[in-house]
Amino acid sequence: MTLTRRVYPEAASELLAAAEWYERARTNLGDDFLSEVEDAERDVLDRPEAARVFPGWAELPVVRSASVRVFPYRVLYYLTDTEVVIVAYAHHRRKPRYWEHRMDG
Repeated sequence: MTLTRRVYPEAASELLAAAEWYERARTNLGDDFLSEVEDAERDVLDRPEAARVFPGWAELPVVRSASVRVFPYRVLYYLTDTEVVIVAYAHHRRKPRYWEHRMDG
């Protein structure tokens, strides 16, 4: 069965903000960032259980962490029977688990 992708609204907003930041830093860098995120998402959809479980996460659903190549970001997601649900696009230096409250809703 093919899984579909769903993105929390807060995650979509932070992805756009990061892409805009990179674009302001250098022309086309925002596009490069989005391309690398798309590659990471494609890897997740192809092999959803391959990414490591988020360190210290012991709750359900299991949150996994997939690296974004070249950029200091991770795609944080969990699986349902039919979806890959993206909770956050997290910068490596951002406060750990800042996105955790999103799991409550």
